[in-house]
Amino acid sequence: MHDLTDVQLVKRTLQRRGDASMAFAKLYGRYQGKIAAYIAAKVLYNPSLVDDVLQDTFMTAWHKLEQLKEHDKFFPWAVTIARNTAMDVLREKKRVDDISHLLNQEESETEEELDLGATEQMLASLEPLDREIVVMKAVLECSFDEISLQLGLALSASKMRYYRALDKVKSDLSQQ
Repeated sequence: MHDLTDVQLVKRTLQRRGDASMAFAKLYGRYQGKIAAYIAAKVLYNPSLVDDVLQDTFMTAWHKLEQLKEHDKFFPWAVTIARNTAMDVLREKKRVDDISHLLNQEESETEEELDLGATEQMLASLEPLDREIVVMKAVLECSFDEISLQLGLALSASKMRYYRALDKVKSDLSQQ
C-alpha cells in the first residue's frame, strides 16, 4: 500500500470495505504533518487547538470523501477543510474566550504569552493572510497557482504578498 497514489488510496477508501481504513490511514500519514504545520500557523501555535483541528479535518475528510470530485486533489482539498475548520475554531474561541489577543497581539505580548522561537515570532508578526501564504508556499510547498486558487487571490497578489512577507521577515532578522 506504500506505493499507491492518492487517487488509488481515495478510491479504496470510498469503497468503505476491506482495506478502506488502511487506505485512509495512509492518506493521513502522508499529509498529517504538513496539514498540522499549516494549522499551527493559522491558530498561532496552540498545540491543543492544532490537534483538535487536525482531528476534525481528517474526520470531515473521511465523512465527506464522496464530495471530492478530483481524486488526485486530496491534499489541496484537505488543506481547504483544515483552513475552514481552523477559522471556525478561531471564531468560536473568540466568541467564548474573547481571544482577539491571539489574532492581533503586540510583539511583547507574543513573546510573553506564547514563548515562541524566532521563526514563529516572525511568522506571528505577519498579517494573517501573509502568514498563511508563507506557510502554504514554504511549508506545504504549494505553487502560487494553488495558493491563489485556495485563497481566492489573483496570482500576482499571491506572489506580491509572499515576497513582501519574506522581505519583512528578512528585515526583522537583520534588526536582531
